[in-house]
Amino acid sequence: MRKRFILFLTIILLVTSILMTTFLVAKKENSQNVLGWKEVIIYLDPGHGGFDGGAIGIDGTYEKDIVLNICLKLERYFKQSGFKVALTRRTDVALHSPGSKNAKRDDIYKRVSLINKSNADLFLTIHANAFSSSKVKGAQVFYSDKNPSSKDLAGAIQNMISLYHENNHRPSKSISGKYLLDHVEIPGCLVEVGFLSNLEDLENLKNDEYLEEMAFIIYLGVLQYLHKNYR
Repeated sequence: MRKRFILFLTIILLVTSILMTTFLVAKKENSQNVLGWKEVIIYLDPGHGGFDGGAIGIDGTYEKDIVLNICLKLERYFKQSGFKVALTRRTDVALHSPGSKNAKRDDIYKRVSLINKSNADLFLTIHANAFSSSKVKGAQVFYSDKNPSSKDLAGAIQNMISLYHENNHRPSKSISGKYLLDHVEIPGCLVEVGFLSNLEDLENLKNDEYLEEMAFIIYLGVLQYLHKNYR
């Protein structure tokens, strides 16, 4: 399966390169790219950061580092395809104000504020999971029912995950009580890229090739969503 993915990745990047060459020419004549999409702004949110490491693997691997790595890879893919991209963080920092009495709460409030003020078209918040049972594994995508388009976005990404990770049969799932998902005003979803409490997922998430693959799978899911919603 890995060889098939690498071949497909090569083909997709070649096609993207050809499309972007045409797009740069076409952009002088109109505001849409050659795929028929309007100019799209994507906001990426690597979860946690700074004092907040997020989930921690048994070997001390921090969620905050894994998800930042994936988001930076995602940014590269989206920019290569002509999209505008913003990130809530690019380094190992939290977003709360100095001297905050509730740093974790203020960090989330700041992320919501940044995304809502950005004029972005969609957002992705990237996280890694952990569970009491080490048997639970696999990536899964969550969304809030407060924005109907978020369900379509989550489904497109989950479908792409299931296509390339054939043993992952998890569906995308609505979730409530997640402040960021409930209060950001544009379509978006939470992508949990795996479980740091599962040894197989942990080893995968420490592998840069796997993170590259995961970023590309998420990217393809977003393209599938845009193909349906932004033409």
